Amino acid sequence: METPTTEPRPRHQVRSLTGMGATVVGLHVAGWGALFAWLLPAQTAAGANPGVLLGLAVGAYALGVRHAFDADHIAAIDNATRQFLTRGRTTVTTGFWFALGHSSVVVLAVALLALGVETFAQGLADEDSTLRQAAGIWGGTVSGLFLLTAGALNLPVLRSLHRLRRAIGDGPVSEHQFHTHLNRRGVLHRVLHPLARRVDRPVKMYPVGFLFGLGLDTAASISLFVVAGTLAPSLPWYAAMVLPVLFTAGMTAFDSADGLMMARIYSRATGDARRSLDYNIVVTGVSVFIAFLIGGMGLLSVAAELTQPTGGLLEAVTAVDLNFLGITVIAFFALAWMATAATRTANPAPALLRSPGRQRR
Repeated sequence: METPTTEPRPRHQVRSLTGMGATVVGLHVAGWGALFAWLLPAQTAAGANPGVLLGLAVGAYALGVRHAFDADHIAAIDNATRQFLTRGRTTVTTGFWFALGHSSVVVLAVALLALGVETFAQGLADEDSTLRQAAGIWGGTVSGLFLLTAGALNLPVLRSLHRLRRAIGDGPVSEHQFHTHLNRRGVLHRVLHPLARRVDRPVKMYPVGFLFGLGLDTAASISLFVVAGTLAPSLPWYAAMVLPVLFTAGMTAFDSADGLMMARIYSRATGDARRSLDYNIVVTGVSVFIAFLIGGMGLLSVAAELTQPTGGLLEAVTAVDLNFLGITVIAFFALAWMATAATRTANPAPALLRSPGRQRR
């Protein structure tokens, strides 16, 4: 039976955090450094307006930040963090790897455009093109199925914890009880586990993010910057790559922050007695609800793309602002984290009761 590890080995965790931090900082230095030290002076020397390129660079970075708050990003990172924790994995880099995978699609798309692949450029620029339509169907299907699977895998844990809460009433919570209920995943988990077992550690969120990115929504947005032809003709083709680098810097910074926050929240949720149990139920419940909500909306958006409805539920789904929903979810978890931190400081909770013969290393 797997036992959740709420306190990863310090060396492993420090190494993961150091590598993640160095990469995020490196992306910022590379993107903004190349812009101010090379591209803007080159634009000025070529007689072009450097303000236009600066505006595009800021826009690319802001676009990466905005997409980091997409509800499907938040739901995928949060539910994957919960799964990794129950498997005893270090979870601090979940959002980082997801963002890198998603951003890789943008980097590849801009590279194709900068190299002059005209068919690809025309397909991205035209919202009604076969490429954009196929990518939209793919993106909604992949994200929808992944989120529904993640929610379904976390649902048995939520139900088990809820049963434990009702069973103990006002009594104490033992460590053995807590871990036993965390590992009760039910028939649904056994059915879906073969589909999800390959994503068993944070680094494997990279291909998940890449598959999400193949929806081409972000790639299309940033690639239009290059299609606009605002870079000076005298600059080499790879000068355009500063835009996806800045996009990647913005997305990885904020998705990594989300992953760190959720790792801390779930680790805290398994740290001490009754308040920990209640907190775990609330946080896991919200993550499962968001996974089902966003996953279902993703699949409904695919149905809307295929049927082109003129009214009803499908048309209403396509009008929902998922960015606002993503920001709302992050705000909820942030407030829950701060509230718990304040409560623990004012009134420290007792540690989980140790079961006889079971010692925690």
